[in-house]
Amino acid sequence: MLIKELADRMGVSVDTIRFYEKQGLLDETHFQRTSNGYRHYSEIALQRLQLIKMGQAAGFTLSEMQQAIHAWETDELTPQEKEFYMCRKLEEIDQKMNALNDIKAYLHTKIEQMHKQLESVG
Repeated sequence: MLIKELADRMGVSVDTIRFYEKQGLLDETHFQRTSNGYRHYSEIALQRLQLIKMGQAAGFTLSEMQQAIHAWETDELTPQEKEFYMCRKLEEIDQKMNALNDIKAYLHTKIEQMHKQLESVG
């Protein structure tokens, strides 16, 4: 698929894909050049973009992902290091979820207080 189709399928811009390429998150293993110089992206590129989107949603920076993906794919990390890395990220996600739940509870409390104020006025 060409870059535009890849971008459309992933819901990102062409510029985003080019940026990921410049950052080393997509490389020659994810596309082949045609005789006219266009890049033809493989399904592996689609999978990599899905990984990047999930990683960002989980709180990974692009720099972290670049380092981790490279280390992961080249087996620079032992299975124990991979597990530690993922567990650390899970802890960070749990902390973020707890913080969001606290904010959510606070907002619910404020809404309830507003409703009580309205009831007492009316």
